[in-house]
This record gives sequence, C-alpha cells and structure tokens, in this order.
Amino acid sequence: MVSVSEVFKAWKEGFTNKDSSQFAEFLTDDFQFVGVAGTRSRQQTLDWIAAGGSPTSIDDLELLYENDDVAVIVHSVNGDGSTVMGFYTKRDDKISEVRNVRQAA
Repeated sequence: MVSVSEVFKAWKEGFTNKDSSQFAEFLTDDFQFVGVAGTRSRQQTLDWIAAGGSPTSIDDLELLYENDDVAVIVHSVNGDGSTVMGFYTKRDDKISEVRNVRQAA
C-alpha cells in the first residue's frame, strides 16, 4: 500500500529541490491535483513541483485517516500560518487524485 507519509515527504523534497522525479513514482498516469488554483494534470503538477511551487513550502504533516483507498491529511503551507486539508484517493497502489482546501492565516 502506498503511504501518504511517503508521498508527502517526496512532495516536500520536490518543492525544496525543484525535482519532481521522486514524486512522479507515486502517481497514476491520470492523476489530478484539485486545489485553490484549479485542477492540474499529472504533468502540470510535476512541472509545478519542479519549478519549486509558487513558491511553495509544506510542513507539519498530520495524518488524520488512511486506508488502502483514501487518506485525509492536514499540513501547514508557506510558513505563514495557512493550513491545508487534503483528501488523497488511491488506486493500484498509487495516488490518483489529491483534493486540497486551504485556510489562509
């Protein structure tokens, strides 16, 4: 089973290092990221990470729930007191969709 903790770590390191290759291994081919900026395809998400985000930094992962099909997380973003709640959908031991809702500080 893919672990969202591992995925989060790869996402965080990807932003920091401007390298999405490790994160790409966790995604299905039809992956979608749905967030405040709209919906990004797999490639758009990988390009965003490889560019370092907007800039984006994520930290303080709290895993609220995880099973073989879904995961729910909360984490900080950009060190400005903002919080994100994320819903991860899993398929074939990979992440097929992430839906994020952001609460500004």
